[in-house]
This record gives sequence, structure tokens and C-alpha cells, in this order.
Amino acid sequence: MTARRRIILPDVSSSSGEVPVEGENLRYLRDVLRTKTGAVVEVLDGRGNVFEGVVESVGRRSLSVRIEGRVVRETESPLTLYLIQPLLKGEKMDLVVQKTTELGVKGIFPVITANSVVKKTRRLEHWRKVAGEAVRQSGRTVIPLIPGILSLEEVLEGLPSEAIKIVFHRDGKGKLNEIAGTVKGKQLPVYCLTGPEGGLSDDEVRAAVSAGFRPVSLGKRILRAETASLAAVTLIQFLLGDL
Repeated sequence: MTARRRIILPDVSSSSGEVPVEGENLRYLRDVLRTKTGAVVEVLDGRGNVFEGVVESVGRRSLSVRIEGRVVRETESPLTLYLIQPLLKGEKMDLVVQKTTELGVKGIFPVITANSVVKKTRRLEHWRKVAGEAVRQSGRTVIPLIPGILSLEEVLEGLPSEAIKIVFHRDGKGKLNEIAGTVKGKQLPVYCLTGPEGGLSDDEVRAAVSAGFRPVSLGKRILRAETASLAAVTLIQFLLGDL
């Protein structure tokens, strides 16, 4: 089966009529997929709405799509899962953003911790772009929230009290399946905190526990930070989501 052609235009609606496609969306449709006049394209607004469109014209600087109507795509996870991710170097952070988006997270909170290798970054827009590409490729309809970079303390202070909170830590004594058994079926958001390269400090783990997080181990082997994040999200989606 041929993969659907999909692009993201945040301002699209069912009443948009004919819309111009430019920039990276144009290069993707025209140069990568070799899209021709009359081809069907799915246009997403990134907030859960998907519209079917037909290519009206293909030019050197733009391509136009006529919006035909809204379509339903049931691809979003029923689990409201957020990853609190300490900053990682370069491609490792890109990998976590891409793969956890594919796995269905609703948001990724980049945070600065004691052992964060990167203290300052201007890659926020880049990560949002990576998430958008992962949404387009994976068949999702909602781009995960990636807010501004904060300290771990600031994020912990701003979380709702009514939520399931899990911190993955080498000395965690809790069992993820036991936690899942006590909360399964409850419509609560889940916040997952993993460590950076070098791990969370003891003070940071204590602060997370004070904020309501339950400490859980990912096993006896030492995992790379990016591996831990992907494993944690996968396990939670398996136990509480739709994997």
C-alpha cells in the first residue's frame, strides 16, 4: 500500500479552499515525492485535525492544494503521557524527540539538571521541527508540546497534583507493573522523568519524590540516557497506553 502524502499547515481549516504550499512542504511534495497535479494529499493542522486535499498546480516556487474536507484518523494514543527529558548532546536529544513522538507522547519537557552536558541551547525550534516530521511520518495527528527550557525544579513545581508521576532511577525500588496495576483505567496524565548522561543527582531524585514521583528502576544494566528514555516511554505505553 502506498504511504499517504502528508504535510502540516497550522492555519488550515475545512473552509480554506485553495491553499499555497511553500518552503519545506513544497520541497517534500514536489522534489521528494514527485507529486503531480491531481494527487491526493493529507493536510494536518498539528492539533488533531486532518483534511484531504487535491493538488491543483505544481510550480517552481509554490504548489497549491484544494481542501476537500475533513477526514478522521484514529492514531493518537489514549494515554496522556509527558516525558521530562534532561538535555542531551546533539543527535541524542534529536533521537529522543523523534522516537518518543512516534511512540505517542503528548509533550516533551526539556530540562536542565546538575549533570546536563548542555547548559544553554538554541535548538528548541529544531526539536519542534523534528517532532513535526515524526508526526507526519508516523501517522499521528497532534504535534507534541515542547515548551521552553526550564530547570528541573521549575518543572516539578508546575506539575498538577492529580497525576501519575514516575522517575526512572538506578536505585528505584518500585515496580512499574505494580504502579500500572493501581492506576490502570484512571484518566490521569502520566509524567515520566529520566536522567541525563551521568544520571540524576540524589538531591534531584529526592526533589522528584517530594513532588509525588515514584522511583522505578529500568533493570540492573546501565543504559545510555537516550536508551533509558525510549525504554521508559515504551514500557509505560505498553502497560497504560495502546502498544
